[in-house]
Amino acid sequence: MRFGLVGIIAVLVIVFSATASGFLTLQNLDNNARQMAVVGILAVGETFVIITAGIDLSVGSLLGFGGIIIALGLAHNLPAGLAVVIVLAVSVVIGLVNGALISSAALPPFIVTLGMLGILRGLTQIFGNGQQVGYDAASFSNFASNTTLGIPNLFWILVLVCAASAVFLHLTRRGRYMYAIGSNVESARRAGINVNATLLTVYAISALLAGIAGVLLTARQAQGDPNAGTGYELDAIAAAVLGGASLFGARGSIIGTFLGVLLVQIMTNGLNLLNFDPQVARMLEGALLILFVYIDHLRKLRVAAAW
Repeated sequence: MRFGLVGIIAVLVIVFSATASGFLTLQNLDNNARQMAVVGILAVGETFVIITAGIDLSVGSLLGFGGIIIALGLAHNLPAGLAVVIVLAVSVVIGLVNGALISSAALPPFIVTLGMLGILRGLTQIFGNGQQVGYDAASFSNFASNTTLGIPNLFWILVLVCAASAVFLHLTRRGRYMYAIGSNVESARRAGINVNATLLTVYAISALLAGIAGVLLTARQAQGDPNAGTGYELDAIAAAVLGGASLFGARGSIIGTFLGVLLVQIMTNGLNLLNFDPQVARMLEGALLILFVYIDHLRKLRVAAAW
């Protein structure tokens, strides 16, 4: 799957390089790196959830909520560091609420996170009074616009998040527990795995990364936008699934998710440069999501038949 994804990305790069003027310019590459950082961080968090056969539809609204919170904090002259800590703490609490309702109350992840999506969207509009929230904190915004070693700082944050998440998911006991739960939650419980604690961890990680994404997007835009993150949950889920994560659980990797984010970003950017309607990229993304889930479903049926 991963090699096939690399092949698709290579073909898209070749096609858009030949047809879309400015596709390989440094300015466009820089812009792509900044844009994919936010969705990429969301997608990494979504990968943890999907591996456990769950779903988190609240990440886009949590991104917007976190963005409004930090913008309000900076507008009221809170130190940037303290404002960031508050956003991340609130995000983790929201993730723990999701995880508790899913693990302890045994509610479906789809319903819990869809409900949280609505709650957070409403709170975001109320806190922001339905308007963009400006602030005066040049150093905070400068971080998002600056580069290190010629690479945007936002992209470096994505790389760090991917590296830390890959180590946690693939090299720790708790990470292996997540795969076990996604494979068969009852078997995992009988094997002595604390399923509730693991699910709390999963949804807390997803929410934490959504909060980080909200902070970064607000820094990049130099204002809090109550509509920020709308539809980003689809981008995050699509990137994770295109990268090999299975909505049936127990499959997925951080490297695959990174490649999925890269695929979506290249496709969207190339079509925009070719003056396609932006909704065309959205339609293709949705179609690819359905196709990859169907292929995964067929794979699952073949494995079941072999047994």
